[in-house]
Amino acid sequence: MSPVVIVGAGPTGLTLSLLLAKRGMASVLVERDSDPKRHPAAHVLNTRTMEVFREIGVAQELEAACQPQERAAYISWVVSVTGRLLGREPIAPPDLDSILALSPTRAIQFPQNRLEQRLQSRVRESPLIDFRTACTCEAVEPRADQVAVTVRRRGASDTERITGEWLVACDGASSPVRRMLGIRAEGPVLQYMLGIYFTADLSRHVDGRESTLYWLMNPQAPGVLVSYWLPDEWVLNVPYFPPQQQPADFPEPLCRELIYAALGTRDVPDLNVVDVSPWVMSARMAETFQRGRCLLAGDAAHTMPPTGGLGLNTGVQDAHNLAWKLAAVCRGTADASFLRTYELERRTIARRNIDISLQNLARNQAVHALAGASVQRLKLLVAIQNSWPFRQLPASWQAGLVRTAVQFGTRQFLMLDDNGPLGERLRARLTGRLPTGAEHYRIGGDLGGVYRRGAIIAEVASRPDADDPVLTYRPTTSPGARLPHVWLVDREGQRRSLFDLLEADGYLLLVHAEGQPVWDAAIAQARSQTGWPVRCLAIGEGAEHQDPSGTWRPLSEVEPTGAILVRPDGHVAWRTARVESPQHAATALTEALQRLHDSGAASADEAHGTVTGR
Repeated sequence: MSPVVIVGAGPTGLTLSLLLAKRGMASVLVERDSDPKRHPAAHVLNTRTMEVFREIGVAQELEAACQPQERAAYISWVVSVTGRLLGREPIAPPDLDSILALSPTRAIQFPQNRLEQRLQSRVRESPLIDFRTACTCEAVEPRADQVAVTVRRRGASDTERITGEWLVACDGASSPVRRMLGIRAEGPVLQYMLGIYFTADLSRHVDGRESTLYWLMNPQAPGVLVSYWLPDEWVLNVPYFPPQQQPADFPEPLCRELIYAALGTRDVPDLNVVDVSPWVMSARMAETFQRGRCLLAGDAAHTMPPTGGLGLNTGVQDAHNLAWKLAAVCRGTADASFLRTYELERRTIARRNIDISLQNLARNQAVHALAGASVQRLKLLVAIQNSWPFRQLPASWQAGLVRTAVQFGTRQFLMLDDNGPLGERLRARLTGRLPTGAEHYRIGGDLGGVYRRGAIIAEVASRPDADDPVLTYRPTTSPGARLPHVWLVDREGQRRSLFDLLEADGYLLLVHAEGQPVWDAAIAQARSQTGWPVRCLAIGEGAEHQDPSGTWRPLSEVEPTGAILVRPDGHVAWRTARVESPQHAATALTEALQRLHDSGAASADEAHGTVTGR
């Protein structure tokens, strides 16, 4: 029996298996596909996700392999790529240098298909990960002390049963495992989209207006063109409207015509349509992230619009939150109830990220509405599509009327290309409403996620949030917050980030040099009484680690005898501003560890029974 069975080897499942392996924990990773994703899909890796990848040793490799940021660090609004440019805004905020100083790594753009290839290579190198591709999960049987998972390898007549202490479903937005467990996903479907992945060297067509995204105000190809890998890997995302329209209604010749319309030219001799993939834009959340010994992570737990690039990142950070807790429970350091803190913490962050994504989407929709394509018109179209009288028409009539309605709804886009006074006024009005660079990349939304409940000991009088905690990041050691980054130098002169010194399996107690003798004794007593591993790290004059910049002491927000207890995932669990004596320190730390250990105890076990996908 494996400690953990993971279903789904996208970024969330791959990251979870690697984080568990780093902690010496074996897992079975089951993936239905035989090869990494072909379609580029997501492409933004934010700073916090790159910090997770730094922990598993892939961040530097990704940074070295990604494209130079300046090549496409813009978002453009166009009639077509080679046609009229309506606006072009930088993605990065003007204070980029100060943002880069907040972390040992940085946000990058790296297509999901390439990311999965690199993560899979690491997974295959690990002796602790049993990676099974081309295997479909057919049934899940939760039991009191384990979970049985029935899988079938592609082409095999027989099934195989895998047992694990815990099951984590990372199998995507449509999550068969979530459905087998009877867990509902709640929230709206916003739009059905078709991603047309193509290759073509567009260097001469985009020269001088390179961008990551091209929002297309084009009645022939309304949507967004994404540059995944300049100059020749692209995805054109366009809406479609089921049930009258289906992906099969978009054969390659039609896809090529849509691409030509988006580009504003047919002069693309090397155009190759690689893949056409339907996807659903939604803002949904599972009613629970845990049922018995089964947990949900990534898109299986929550989905959000791609406006903001938070979907993949939220999933990777789910894995980061979950891995150390699973390891502690499987080792017996923590009770099974400790895993309930996973949902307490991550549901709030997922809700926040969904809201950020919806706000970003609303800003873009407002721009489109100014140009004549309002959300209300689309909602009206969907209502008509689903009405009884409309559904009684012949199917060919329905499909034709939907095409006509879409063209009618976006016809005002034509005015954006008009050289007369009406076109000038419309363009001027639209340009004044384009989102700014700060709205595209929100550092508070990236690094400022704070857990208010869960495996933390919140303070009665916590430090106030920034005026806009999504837009602005304020480094703090307040419990629940991400530990601030500082560069330290050890006695051998090696420069290391504070994040590189975190414990994989236990807590790190950060103290000032003058308080170390008090806390060394306290740790010994607390460890013996609670069983939680804790290591002390002192910073300052005479200590093992120095802070040459002098930034740590004010950032720590504690006095010389104070201490900060940091979790393996880099979030602050507890802190005390000061202690009066060694015994005070020992008592405070022991009580904190005991309260953290008990933080998940609350709910009764779920009823058990076999559930299947049939």
